[in-house]
Amino acid sequence: MPQGAGLIERAFTRLLMRMVQVTDVEAPQPDFRFITLQGESLRHYDWMPGDKVQIKLDGGLQTRTYTPFEFDPHSGRMRIVGYCHGPGPGADWVRGARAGEARALFGPRGSLNLQNLASCTVLFGDETSFGLAAALRRDEPGLHCVFEVVSPTQSRAVLHALGLGNARLIERRDDDSHMDEAIDAVRRSAEIRTSFVLTGRAPAIQRVGRALKAHGFDATQLRSKPYWAPGRSGLD
Repeated sequence: MPQGAGLIERAFTRLLMRMVQVTDVEAPQPDFRFITLQGESLRHYDWMPGDKVQIKLDGGLQTRTYTPFEFDPHSGRMRIVGYCHGPGPGADWVRGARAGEARALFGPRGSLNLQNLASCTVLFGDETSFGLAAALRRDEPGLHCVFEVVSPTQSRAVLHALGLGNARLIERRDDDSHMDEAIDAVRRSAEIRTSFVLTGRAPAIQRVGRALKAHGFDATQLRSKPYWAPGRSGLD
């Protein structure tokens, strides 16, 4: 690593990022963590559901993006859902997160516009979408959720703890043979006026979006944000 790299990293962190502390880590299931972060720099921030934070990992300027599901601007406290999805820097941090550790983060800032949703909102996603769904549920009582997940058993327990026990869970298969069932569940959740929020795995979002348009839903009813894609890391 060039000698100046450490200086650049420290300058970037000091000037552009907020310092917070991990104050609590819960493990509702083996592959999930509820992580609480708090800091003076987060106080009085005008947060909205759908906003994101990018948490700096150890070494270099590498970050991972999360959607807070709770944010208290008075105390500067927020909570995120961490998913330990195999090996990788982000999953390693989630697995090893401990109360008392200091972290730098960028944000919160806008990510997915969730303003002016229809009275019926259908959210499609996966384990990386749980935080967004929990944040959105407070403002959208008519929210319907359809998730493709690796472990329905673990996911059901986590979603119940987040107040999303009515979500439809579909077990994800490597060959995507589950996608027809997922698309059917999304379509059947729709009403006359519906907004669709598509998040999570990029190829799944594309497939669901194409199917909804083919069934006559207008593109203006769809809002999408890919959180990850096979073979790629750190999607923003």
